[in-house]
Amino acid sequence: MKKSPFNLLLIAICLYCIPFKAMAQYKLQDYIEEALKNNLELRNQDFMFQKSIYALKEARGLFLPQVEMSTQYLSSEGGRKIEIPIGDLLNPVYSTLNNLTSSGRFPQVENVSQAFNPNNYYDAKVRTTLSLYNAEITYNSRIKKEQINLRQAQLMVYKRELVKNVKLAYYGYQQSLQSVKVLENGVALANENLRINQSLVKNGKAIRTVISRAQNELTGLEAQLENARLQSVNAAAYFNFLLNKPLQSAIDAGEPDSSTLPADTLGTRKREELQVLESAEKVTALALKMNNSYVLPKLSTFIDLGAQGDFLKVNAESPYYLFGVTLSWSIFTGNQYKNKSHQAALELRSAQNQTSQARQQLQLEAETARNKLIGALQAHKAAVSQTSMSQQYFKDEQRLYKEGQALYLELLDGQIRLINDELKQTMALLEVRSKQAELERAEASYIF
Repeated sequence: MKKSPFNLLLIAICLYCIPFKAMAQYKLQDYIEEALKNNLELRNQDFMFQKSIYALKEARGLFLPQVEMSTQYLSSEGGRKIEIPIGDLLNPVYSTLNNLTSSGRFPQVENVSQAFNPNNYYDAKVRTTLSLYNAEITYNSRIKKEQINLRQAQLMVYKRELVKNVKLAYYGYQQSLQSVKVLENGVALANENLRINQSLVKNGKAIRTVISRAQNELTGLEAQLENARLQSVNAAAYFNFLLNKPLQSAIDAGEPDSSTLPADTLGTRKREELQVLESAEKVTALALKMNNSYVLPKLSTFIDLGAQGDFLKVNAESPYYLFGVTLSWSIFTGNQYKNKSHQAALELRSAQNQTSQARQQLQLEAETARNKLIGALQAHKAAVSQTSMSQQYFKDEQRLYKEGQALYLELLDGQIRLINDELKQTMALLEVRSKQAELERAEASYIF
């Protein structure tokens, strides 16, 4: 649909009215998505999750028929033999028959000595086995399935932790830039005071001591500024490390936004840490059932399709099939499975206790984080008010000093108070943002 000029003008006005500070939040969201995509440790966690999926497929494969081919060739000599007296049994009969028939149609035969070990013998077959009933296979498959939920919850735990760390690193970098800016302004004020003092001394309205004091103050501020710049470089390196980028990569930090500080929280969701413990509890309960299943029978079937006979000889009698059903039932195993069941039962009770304890700890963590955020908001409000007062105080002292109605120490005190209060304000804003990120983590309120 074609937009009218009035609509286009309205859209342009709305876009212009959006605070530029809010763009930093959109950029932060882009960085979070980049970290979730590129972070190396998160990739490792995803590998473990994918591994658990294949483990489930492996467990489910035990329900399917297993087919394998095997071939063996046997060659032997010596060993035990069995004597078969064929000659002793048949030769008297054959002699009598020859006499009666006056012929030699019934020859004499020798006794047979047959070795137990086959010689020059092959057996090639394809065996297919299928488990008809095995409770251990069933419980093992359920365990692998629950372990997928556990790995998935662990993956979400790391994602939330990564989001929190990226936000803290981003806010820390913003705060370091603001500290640099405050100290740069402080250096500018110190240079201005030095210029004013030099002018006053030149006109005979002040002694030279004020110039030395102003120079010392300027040197101290320049040292603080250099240290703040180094801290900003370190903060940027850590932030890029979380994003798996070169440590010297540029960061679009924008301006810290203090106009959208949180007024309330979104409410607590179920923490993935609890899901991890609950899944571990279910895995332990299934392991207990699997250990107790030793009292149940195991039923399976197999069929062999193959050929056997003298080596390299295949005839109509060589092919064969062998079908069977196997039923096994453990009668007595020295109480091994029974003791394993007792161990699994204790592990289950321990897992249940850990889940209950973790639930209380997470509730305490969320409540503590919420109270810390409220305290940080109040501290930031006080810091903003104090900075405003310090700015006015410094302006008044600077005006009075130029008019000769105030001491340099009073001006210097106003300058130091202003710089310190501005630094405190940036720290207070960082504290608010940090506590907000920690509360978001404690309540699991970030939406992926």
